[in-house]
Amino acid sequence: MPLLKELKPKNNSAASYFPASTNNSTNHYNWNTVVGFFIKNLHNIKLTQKVRTLDDFKQLCKTHFVEKLDGEPFWHVIEKMYFDNLQTFNIAPEMQTLKVLNPEESNSGDERLSLLFNRLMGDVVIINAPESRLNFLEQEIKKVFDSETEQVRKSHIPHTSYLPFLSEQFQQDLKFLVSYPEHFLQNIKAFLKLYGFLYTAQLSLNIKGWAQKPEVKPCYFILDSEKASKERTKLQLHGHKQVVESSYALFPYLALNESLQDTKKQISPLWQLVNELTDTDIETLNNYAVVFHDDRNLTSQQYFASTTSEAISNLIKLFTEQFKKGTGREGAFQKFNSATRETLIRPFEQNRRRAGSFLILNQDYLLLLTNLCIGQHEKLRLHELLIEFQKRGIFFDKSSEECLIELFERMGNVERMSDSGDAVYVKKTI
Repeated sequence: MPLLKELKPKNNSAASYFPASTNNSTNHYNWNTVVGFFIKNLHNIKLTQKVRTLDDFKQLCKTHFVEKLDGEPFWHVIEKMYFDNLQTFNIAPEMQTLKVLNPEESNSGDERLSLLFNRLMGDVVIINAPESRLNFLEQEIKKVFDSETEQVRKSHIPHTSYLPFLSEQFQQDLKFLVSYPEHFLQNIKAFLKLYGFLYTAQLSLNIKGWAQKPEVKPCYFILDSEKASKERTKLQLHGHKQVVESSYALFPYLALNESLQDTKKQISPLWQLVNELTDTDIETLNNYAVVFHDDRNLTSQQYFASTTSEAISNLIKLFTEQFKKGTGREGAFQKFNSATRETLIRPFEQNRRRAGSFLILNQDYLLLLTNLCIGQHEKLRLHELLIEFQKRGIFFDKSSEECLIELFERMGNVERMSDSGDAVYVKKTI
């Protein structure tokens, strides 16, 4: 039976499928630390008890080099080269794990955000990472790091992905990025930020369609170098405004989903859960609706469903009503939405004054995305590349496509086989 044996009202949470919370003190995120947690999980490693802070690791390296180089004088040069400017993080991708060693700050928000990516990652694990090109000093620092790490088992509960199509693309792109260690180091933070937005946008656009499996929804961007106008219909109907407004449904829908299941075990997304319900669950859901209605002091007329679909619809209305303006939970709702907007949407939005706000891709994100989409190929036809963009939830209208070609031509990674648009190829830049 997919439902909890005893359904009763509890604190609202979306933690299984989304990182934002109703507590502002834990809604502060440090993307460098998020990267550290993600790399730690990607490689299934943990640091030994000897390494609790970055200073601990530095002391281990000092001891190692003093013994190897027969004296301390040269250590100060190494310290200045790799520790004073934190370049030690960039010696190899795995060493990004050292970024989580900051006992002065709470990492609860960062861990929740990294959990989003860990669940997109699924069962992908990097055991034998490609070797980075290291000089003698870097090789020795890496040896110390390797000696102070241990392989561990994945610790999180393997929930079913809410967006299977996006998880598939994330895993494919991650495997490609890992195969280029230097490119990985340069772009891992941008990669996670990009997928953090794509997950938020596609989850927001799919969340109300709980009766069916999610699919890619149109979400239109413009390049940061092009002009915008209100006349571009697709951008107005399926752009920034649609994503922001749709995101307001995340908290009530995800909170309902969590309230129906045992979050200590593997839970299902709402669209999967409803397909597992039977007529024997209708009474349980109706009773839950009555208790929830009373617990939240709601004023809407109570409704008794005769089908599982009607029962879920009724509960969705109640979970949404508890957050309406003037209620005691309105503040918590606003904090959740604010954290979602600031952390996951804001990096990709830009106000163009009279034209309004738009979703923006700058050149750095565009190059990263282009390389990911081309992947193991050397080049793709332009229309094939645009299809790959769309698989990840990024759409362009005709005007943006023209700007896209111009930008690629300026960067020199376009190959024209003829004057026909179909014969325009875009090449990787790595």
